[in-house]
Amino acid sequence: MSVLTILDEEGMPIGAANPIYLTSDLDMRRGAQITFEVLDADASSLTNLLGQKHVFGIDSQRGLFLARLTELEPYTSTAMALLLLRNRPTLRGVLTVEKPINLDAPEAQA
Repeated sequence: MSVLTILDEEGMPIGAANPIYLTSDLDMRRGAQITFEVLDADASSLTNLLGQKHVFGIDSQRGLFLARLTELEPYTSTAMALLLLRNRPTLRGVLTVEKPINLDAPEAQA
């Protein structure tokens, strides 16, 4: 179980979906796809992010990455954590990674 956040214009984290259940490795290389399942009831703000590029984070210790939410579709859950909730509507999300974000790196000189 994880928390999916985005950073707003000021760099403050905003909850996008909580909880999500990762169904792939957290690969933050360019072009990688991160898949997850989320109960429809927990995903209301995700529909507004579909197709948009944002800085995402999955849990605080895993780092940030620039990605686009490329899919968010109804799905029959396979996540073990949702086993007892199979009767509840579930969505499968896909984040397509553009690059990892390092907030500690100095900004490029203009």
